[in-house]
Amino acid sequence: LVDSSNKEEYANLQDILWSALSFFGMPYEVFDLAENHLSLEPLRAHSVILIAQEHLGESLSEEDTRSIISAAREGVGLVCFDGDIDRYKSPLKEAFGLKTTEEPTHMPHLNTEMIRIWDNAHYITCTRDLDFIRFNKPVEVGNIVSIEREHRILMIIANNSGCPALIIETYGKGKVVLFTLSPKIWLNEYFGHGGGLDDIFWKSIVWAARKPFVMLAMPPFVTIRIDDCSGANNFQWVRILNEHGFIPHVSLFTDNIGEKGAETIKHLYDAELAEFSVHAFTWTKQVYWKPKSPTDHSQGTEYDEDELRRFFEKLDELHNRWDIKWAKVLTAHFGEAGTNVIPFLKQRDIIYLGMPYAFGVPYGMSALQLPEEKLRSLKPFGGQGGVIDRHPDNSELFIASPSYSDVPRSVLQSLISKGVMTPRGQIYDFLWETARTKVDVELAAWYAAFGIKLCLDSLSFAVLVTHEQNISVLNNEEWDNLLSRVDDLTSKYEKIYKSWSYIAEYAKNLYNSRLIYANYNAETGEVQSLVEGESSTPLYLQVFKDRVDQIERAFKELPPYKGEISIIFKPKDCFSRISQ
Repeated sequence: LVDSSNKEEYANLQDILWSALSFFGMPYEVFDLAENHLSLEPLRAHSVILIAQEHLGESLSEEDTRSIISAAREGVGLVCFDGDIDRYKSPLKEAFGLKTTEEPTHMPHLNTEMIRIWDNAHYITCTRDLDFIRFNKPVEVGNIVSIEREHRILMIIANNSGCPALIIETYGKGKVVLFTLSPKIWLNEYFGHGGGLDDIFWKSIVWAARKPFVMLAMPPFVTIRIDDCSGANNFQWVRILNEHGFIPHVSLFTDNIGEKGAETIKHLYDAELAEFSVHAFTWTKQVYWKPKSPTDHSQGTEYDEDELRRFFEKLDELHNRWDIKWAKVLTAHFGEAGTNVIPFLKQRDIIYLGMPYAFGVPYGMSALQLPEEKLRSLKPFGGQGGVIDRHPDNSELFIASPSYSDVPRSVLQSLISKGVMTPRGQIYDFLWETARTKVDVELAAWYAAFGIKLCLDSLSFAVLVTHEQNISVLNNEEWDNLLSRVDDLTSKYEKIYKSWSYIAEYAKNLYNSRLIYANYNAETGEVQSLVEGESSTPLYLQVFKDRVDQIERAFKELPPYKGEISIIFKPKDCFSRISQ
């Protein structure tokens, strides 16, 4: 529900709502109160009603409000991200037993810069620790004085308040989710999507929605990238990763690999236990860019085409001799790659980028990626939480780069306080502060688990990042113990381990696809869905079903298609997980 006549609040919906629903693969219909009169009949036809425009209560008449309440009573879910509950008409407040006021009756102000997860035994918050979450700056909050119906509080306003921040109720056959926070928290200025609260956002919708509820979202894929690889300990660290499910992306210093290392690479490749890319020839000799010197990356130049041709002929000879194919994902040393490199990459089907590269720019100027003004235009959330989008300077290249380090300023500060990064250190390597000059297995595992959880909570895929020299500081037992702790810390999450090349290709095809509708026929027990776009690989619809007090996620495979594809299926015939 929106009101386009309230220009500023309506414009904010692009970042608050539309970008999220698009990335999460949730089909939706916009009902504009400025153009139409709301009635019960169209509401009945949907799974859930979403309110995310601030102060929308002013735009709803009492009759509109009664229609919403009636739809909820009949089983349509209601999720209100607009914390200004006081402005909603009395039928809504009476139905949900809410007593509200504009006065700060519980605290000296009606804003907060912090919330706390208060109850993590519910589906919406079940993977959460009972932690505090701080925003970049305070947001306005509504004041619910009391709730006179059975309800459950999942989050509370933390600073000098203790008032509810997230409330859930049942009403008739329907489920209701009410936030008391301004929806501005979903703007990057305040906190934003991709920063660590998205699971609360999308799970609120899934929990409230009438089931079955269908999405075309990213499955919970997980992988790991290791740079600067020379085959330390004959790649034993790869085998330990394999024991924990990982299929690592191993980015090589190719000139450092001897015959024994090549034999191991061939074995791991044939067994599909790892994929390999060219990071550089050596630490001091790069493939894709010529820095001023091996230690001075403030300046640099492109290699000319003749040099690049010789380089890539050498790499072609190497993969032929080793009898492997290079991974489809580029991970360049120092994040430096010239524009002249792009045709050579395309010829070898290396079209996926492990970061949003600023081609033709030295590390000292690019800080590994595109400038902020270009990042802000990229999906899903303008660079926060990473990028899954076509490269803005070359649409044939696809960026498949989730990130657990591009987070809100407030989260970044908490990570610095935790000690997993420093203000001027590397923030994307989970071992940088825990396995170079000291060994702290528990802290390293915590940061790796943080990365997996943040990405999967955002319905992205997770790519952990580190360097071989940092792994090499750990002995085999420490490395194994670290990964075991990561398993423990992420045990509430479903994780599907795939290679980065597989995931990147899936991400591109998902980007090119859109779920138009998924309608359930209660009489036949079937879902009829329509997907538009194109995909060269199978994709998976995610189908959510109610199971007593739990919500079950299943998957329905979509075969490759072009144009559109209609799929009719029964939820009971979906499979519980995607095979590894």
